[in-house]
Amino acid sequence: MPVRFASRLMLVLALVGVVPVLLLGGLSFRANRDALHQVVGELQTQAATDLARSCRQLVLLGVDNLRQAAQYLPLERLEPQEASAVLSIPLRQLSALNLLVLVDAEGRALAPTVFSPEDFETRQRVTDASLALFSRQSPVQDALAAGAAIGPPYRTPEVTGGRVALAVRAGEGASRLLLAELSLAELGRRVEELTRERGLAFIVDPHGAPVAHTWSGAELSQEERGLVSEGLSRGVHVVRTVRGRDDIEYLAAFAPVPDLGWGVVVGRRASEALAPAEDVRRYTFFWAVVALVATGVLGLVLARGVGQPVAQLSEGVAALAAGRYDQRVPERGRDELGLLARSFNQMADELQRREAELRRWSEELQQRVDERTRQLREAQDQIARTRRLAALGSFSAGIAHELNNPLTGILGLLTLSTEEVPAESKLGVSLRTALEETRRMARIIRELRQLAEQERTEGGRPLELALPVKAALQEVREELHARGVSVSCEIAESVPRVLGHADQLQKVAAHLVQNALTAMPQGGSLTVGLTALEGDAVCLSVKDTGKGIPESLRERVFDPFFTTKDEPGRVGLGLSVTHRIVEAHHGRIRLESTEGQGTTVTIILPAAGAEAHLA
Repeated sequence: MPVRFASRLMLVLALVGVVPVLLLGGLSFRANRDALHQVVGELQTQAATDLARSCRQLVLLGVDNLRQAAQYLPLERLEPQEASAVLSIPLRQLSALNLLVLVDAEGRALAPTVFSPEDFETRQRVTDASLALFSRQSPVQDALAAGAAIGPPYRTPEVTGGRVALAVRAGEGASRLLLAELSLAELGRRVEELTRERGLAFIVDPHGAPVAHTWSGAELSQEERGLVSEGLSRGVHVVRTVRGRDDIEYLAAFAPVPDLGWGVVVGRRASEALAPAEDVRRYTFFWAVVALVATGVLGLVLARGVGQPVAQLSEGVAALAAGRYDQRVPERGRDELGLLARSFNQMADELQRREAELRRWSEELQQRVDERTRQLREAQDQIARTRRLAALGSFSAGIAHELNNPLTGILGLLTLSTEEVPAESKLGVSLRTALEETRRMARIIRELRQLAEQERTEGGRPLELALPVKAALQEVREELHARGVSVSCEIAESVPRVLGHADQLQKVAAHLVQNALTAMPQGGSLTVGLTALEGDAVCLSVKDTGKGIPESLRERVFDPFFTTKDEPGRVGLGLSVTHRIVEAHHGRIRLESTEGQGTTVTIILPAAGAEAHLA
């Protein structure tokens, strides 16, 4: 290969390999930096907003506490010698206050200033210098005009955190004022904590002077002053990168303090906040060098002419052997290598097509097998349940037949005995209790006979299933209202008729509604639906929002004498009778329940005139 062509090939490969890396890396760096600037800026804004909210809450709470103290104490009537003793009471209770003093309308103290010389855990030390600052910053005239006022914040060199003077009238129309110095030491600690966590945090007064910060002195850098000035003048949040007084660049956010005119600045070092973007830039240069080296090596390989096509064919064969039928090789030229590449691609296309067909057939076959398996399992469960109920029904019929005659005699004797024995006597009470229990036994035996006789029920006539459903709901309407259960009856239009006995189908609906009602002792929602299904069938569903049925008990709910209800008198035959009636009408019943959320019972009956029954 001529040298000039090889050189041009190497240059083109270098441009194609390196320029996109540099371009994409630069765009990625810019996008990442902008995204990080926005995200980290929002975090700093949130932190500054939280600190500003704390400032406002602390100061306004101090004003409220001072106002309450002035209202409850008889400050207007106190003698000067009594004022100090009285003011020491709220000072002990309000730990955020450094001092209290009672003054007249001219701002002259009527009694000595009250402060604690020992408690410096939450309070700040009171000195002559701090008293002088407090006297100058006290908003006496503003408090006389408005009833309460907040002075500008200030700080003393010997302690951290600022202070602020508060003033309130001693009462409605009073001539005296109660002044207090509020400690901002808590805010100072918050500022120190934020400075340790993020790198920059301070609070400024309405003039931009720092009130709470962690450095010595009170000067801000020029860029910090610009950020504070813009935020105070506009009264909005401002986010930008600033260079601090320590010559470190920060991504800082300004937040105004509502109602006070102060400002809060919180920032994080830009080198930490934008570190991922800087990593992208370093990785970009690294991968650009890697791409340059790679393109040089690739150019040398291409210069040899044949190595690459052979390697690609080898990779394609390995991919086919590994089952990756989407592998293709470039088709270059009309020589032997190009013909071999085209033949390989045609073979791969055919293999991929056949593999896709086999996969599709396998999936369809698996779906059919799963569906048939599910249907077979449901049919087996239905058959097993039917056989079990049939056996239990025959057994129950025999027991009912044998017990009915003697029980009838017992019931008659008890009835006669209760008529002859006084009702108030012990024997009379016992006889009536025995009579009620005997009647309950008779009712259970009657239900057992009904359970056994469902299969012998034949015939029937076409009827509207909505009629027995509505009649069943009407039976329990008062009980539903008494228990606070809301009922939604959703009966679709043009529901076909079913072939059956109205009284038995009403009993089915009544059993389902009664079970749902029992499952909702504290009230809930009951939904009764009636719709038509494709294939000439009718679907009746009863859904409640009760406590549901545990999964381990769902297979037994149709067994006679099994019940999950706690109510007395429930013998567990309702769903068993319902199941027998549904099967006698050539239908199917299904129960779905989620513990703690409710139960849905679905009954599917064939429409009248349908030639085939449901499986």
